[in-house]
Amino acid sequence: MRTAVVVHGPEAVDSGLALEVIRRAAMIGEVRARVGGATAVAAVIDSGLEDVIAHDSRELPSTAIRQMAAEADVVVLVNYGKDRDSALGFGRLVMTKVLPISAAVVQVDNGLSIIWSADDPLLHRILPLTIGEVLDLRGSVETADLTVRRLSGVRNGEFVWINGHVIGRALRDEVVLSQTPSGELRAEGLTIKPTGVERLGDFDIRTAIVRSGQVRRTSGRPRSLRSLGNAVCIIDHCAEESVFRCRDASYVVTVGDDTSKIASALLFRLGIPVIAITDGDEDGISKEEIFYPGSFLFRLEPGNDDLVGAEIKERCFAHADRIPLSMKIEEMAALVRTVSGKRLLWERVF
Repeated sequence: MRTAVVVHGPEAVDSGLALEVIRRAAMIGEVRARVGGATAVAAVIDSGLEDVIAHDSRELPSTAIRQMAAEADVVVLVNYGKDRDSALGFGRLVMTKVLPISAAVVQVDNGLSIIWSADDPLLHRILPLTIGEVLDLRGSVETADLTVRRLSGVRNGEFVWINGHVIGRALRDEVVLSQTPSGELRAEGLTIKPTGVERLGDFDIRTAIVRSGQVRRTSGRPRSLRSLGNAVCIIDHCAEESVFRCRDASYVVTVGDDTSKIASALLFRLGIPVIAITDGDEDGISKEEIFYPGSFLFRLEPGNDDLVGAEIKERCFAHADRIPLSMKIEEMAALVRTVSGKRLLWERVF
């Protein structure tokens, strides 16, 4: 039997669940595995599974399932939700974008497995892939109204993200997001963070990546791959893109506290140092603070990281996101120091 495994989230890797599913699939036939999320890439590298689980592109789970289903008898979506309701809510949302599909689709999650699609003759063959309680929910997924997003598994006080931007903090266990005809965000059960909403720019709530809580709820022992980059990138409030867009970078300039913290930890796995421009307004959505050797951390007076970052982007990047490597990291750091001037409070070299 040909099995395709789509791994969603670092917790699915850190918990060992993804590797167990891959092991079971290998015992009954061919298996291919892929992960698309940024922090899941970090977990794959930490676990030493970079040669087992493909991690070179960022894709929505629904997109990955459809792509891999073309050459598979069964697709297993491996997730590790906060609780049962979170697992079911996530699975239903994904399947509304996937069905109908020719291959069988099974979700293996935290304590339960869900059969979303399968012909009866195939059921006995896919049962060895399931773990925990098994739910047969074939035919239960109806077309959803994706213009209204109801977040499952939200905890009161957690930060809520849209496309990598923190847009507010949950006031209750249910958060409902929607969009006006003109594209403005509507939110219920949420204290809005205006700067985060502004950074969203044009977005579509139907296809947006919406999450809550910490970037990575579990942890692993950080590992680094070797980098041979020949470019320089700048990451401005889109931290998770760094692990995909900056794989060929010699170093990366990051702008913003949360952005720098998340991006530096991700790029550590690729062996890439950063020049982090921060001003102390971190939301606290990442527990991990790690910089690859040779990195620089600049702390500016409050409200100045965006200003200095914008000037560096204009001077060195011509408003682009990347340039060929022509300036050593020490030279770029010296320029950041000069541009910061009296706004620089302190700096640290790793």
